[in-house]
Amino acid sequence: MFNMIINGFNTGTIPNCYVTDFGEDQSATPRFETNTIYGANGDYNLYDGAYDGYDKTVTLYVVKTSEIETIINQFKPEENKIEFSHRPGSIFYADFQSSSFKQNGIHAWTLEIKLKMHPFRYSNDETELVLNGNGTVNNPGTVYSEPIITIEGNGDVTLTIGKQVMQLTIDTKAVIDCRHKKQNVYDKNGNLKNTLRTRGGFFELAPGTSGVVVSGTVSKIKIKGNWRYKV
Repeated sequence: MFNMIINGFNTGTIPNCYVTDFGEDQSATPRFETNTIYGANGDYNLYDGAYDGYDKTVTLYVVKTSEIETIINQFKPEENKIEFSHRPGSIFYADFQSSSFKQNGIHAWTLEIKLKMHPFRYSNDETELVLNGNGTVNNPGTVYSEPIITIEGNGDVTLTIGKQVMQLTIDTKAVIDCRHKKQNVYDKNGNLKNTLRTRGGFFELAPGTSGVVVSGTVSKIKIKGNWRYKV
């Protein structure tokens, strides 16, 4: 089936609506600045640790103009969660750029949607790892992940993953969102409360296995990995 899922809405539920072109896919490209050093051969690339997004145009065959409106209304300006049927088991994130449509024969339309894709492909397996104490976490992806971590306990606690350490003072529960542009700590009621984090940066989980060590009164750790891939 040639369809896409936009923030939970499946275009395949529209009769005789098909994706006719999924556009070009690209691998995640590291961002760098090229410099020329006096007396040195070639160029020197300075990487900043980030990755660039890319442009994608998706084309659909649609019968009614009202269905075009239905599809376009599913998009938010930014951070759309998208699944493509030609990449099963995968989730992508994209910002909406524009759309256009033209008549295709007498009774149909061609809809083009232009997206700015975020650089990574994510696994649609959103299973949380649950630990009741020290343990390990495995990142099956090919690039560092930015997890969402829930830690349950009380008082002053320390969470160490690999070589990264964070200290917190919590009451019952804290949620640590390590995602880029969303880095925050929330209290047991879901309220933003970054003062719970007393020391340490937000976690990035390297590919492979990392040790998880806790100290203080901690009863449970939940890790939603947000595993991602360069391709």
